[in-house]
Amino acid sequence: MSDKKTRLPKGKIRFTINEDETHRILWRRKASLRQLILILVAALLLLGVIFWFTVAYTPLRTLVPGYPDARSRQAAIENALRIDSLEQAIARWYLYTEDLRRVLEGEPAMGIDSIGRLAARPVSPRAAMQDSLLRAEVTEQEQFTLSARRGQTGIDGQHFFPPVKGVLTFPFDRITHPYVDIALPEDSPVKATLDGTVISSIFSEFDGYGIILQHADNIISVYRHCDRLLCKTGEKVPAGSAIAFLGKSSDHLHFELWYDGQPVDPSIYIHF
Repeated sequence: MSDKKTRLPKGKIRFTINEDETHRILWRRKASLRQLILILVAALLLLGVIFWFTVAYTPLRTLVPGYPDARSRQAAIENALRIDSLEQAIARWYLYTEDLRRVLEGEPAMGIDSIGRLAARPVSPRAAMQDSLLRAEVTEQEQFTLSARRGQTGIDGQHFFPPVKGVLTFPFDRITHPYVDIALPEDSPVKATLDGTVISSIFSEFDGYGIILQHADNIISVYRHCDRLLCKTGEKVPAGSAIAFLGKSSDHLHFELWYDGQPVDPSIYIHF
């Protein structure tokens, strides 16, 4: 018995489609083995590109394991803001207890310079590490995307719309007061500082109603001490449009501005 070895065809390969009953040729093509391989490779590349665009630019990207959906991103932002508020409360209680200890021990109460030095004291290494990890996680979730990033100009390239026109009563301090307070009359409208999307509407007994907007270039703005909200979560709002009203419960607006997971001084970019 002779062994027959399978050999690859050297000439062209003919592909034909015939009608079953009449054997009439409906379609016929010739191609060499090299051309056939090139066609298969091109088809695979085309399918890969179509798959990538489908995953990158459609809601299907949320099915990718590890990709943060809207709820997880919103929860991360809200948790970061809550942690920041807790740090402010701890700093205020520390200053209060230190001043109370001085009074009880017969020492003079702290002056403005002493309070400033205490506020500038570094936090514990453990707290600093936890805060850094949290901020890094929020930043990573905001930057994680499969689509091509748009050209970024950063916060310096933005044209901010003043959320209110009033008097700046409490300036920004990165440690004890990472936001600004603006005094203004009752029932004044609060406006969006940039084009954005409402990612959260919150309420607390201390701060009243609040609203959080997500803007382009990883910018977030926070508006607290409101009495009425005019927007719902998920709604898109243009810059300068009214999003809330101040009421009788508060005579000032608490305004925060965040960039890349870090609080920034709004008075540098906005003239109130």
